[in-house]
Amino acid sequence: MENILVVLDGSDADEQAVAQAVKIIDRTEGRLHFLMTVYDQIEEMHKYVGFDNYKDIKQSLLDRAETKLRLLTDQFNVNFSSSMTWGKRWYLPVVDKARKMEADLIIKVVGDRHSRLVDFLQTPEDWHLLRDASCPLWLISDQNADIQEVIAAVSTLDESPEHRALDERVTGQAQRLAGALSKPLWVVSVLPDFNAMAVPMAYVPPVPGQSVLWHETAAEAKARSQQKLELMLDRLRVQPDRIEMLTGRVDRALAETVDTHGLLVIGSAANRGLAGKFIGNSSEKVLRYLKADMLVVH
Repeated sequence: MENILVVLDGSDADEQAVAQAVKIIDRTEGRLHFLMTVYDQIEEMHKYVGFDNYKDIKQSLLDRAETKLRLLTDQFNVNFSSSMTWGKRWYLPVVDKARKMEADLIIKVVGDRHSRLVDFLQTPEDWHLLRDASCPLWLISDQNADIQEVIAAVSTLDESPEHRALDERVTGQAQRLAGALSKPLWVVSVLPDFNAMAVPMAYVPPVPGQSVLWHETAAEAKARSQQKLELMLDRLRVQPDRIEMLTGRVDRALAETVDTHGLLVIGSAANRGLAGKFIGNSSEKVLRYLKADMLVVH
């Protein structure tokens, strides 16, 4: 991780993002860039009312943000570059900056969690970043808990080449992070809880290119998935400290397993348009319940 982009917004939580980035840089001897996002509702008011001193007020806000950034970075003995951006849709300049600097990692404190209705009406900025970032995104929890293990979440149900490649990237990224942070590595996979299904189970003929497990018993499905997971890890030469097969809903099962003390590494194959509104993807769903850090790999 030679190039790390840290996204700041001037809040007290910024210190957590900077501290985590510095820990990584100290181990990898990489480069840091801080992007301070600044915005105030005066922008909207100016469109309708028109302030004579609007430019002065905006510059004052930018100067204040610059001062906050300097005071924050003075706490850490680290070399860095920095820039500032003004705008409500802050994810756009973040994505653009990450591409221009060829960032290996984006670090940001997770934004406010909204209700499902609010998320449906307006896609959160964090979700846009999850979908459009060109490199892994580390969303730091506001719980401020120490990371005790790195947990890679992979799927054993989807056998498409794209998802297999994504799982391999997730596992590789988790392994590198566990090594960089000197933390144990877990690899977990979540299966549907067949026993809790409200519909009767019946035989469904397998479809070419897809995994159809409804005709199997829960025990058979779990054993089959465990074997597939172990074969993948063996092929990648990854030796985790722990392998675990979970059952239940993906979002809640992962959130409960990680709790507040882990770093969850998960893949993102984003749904867009109506699918993004109604379905979303696993990383977005987990974010609603997760109290720990999450690293999203695309």
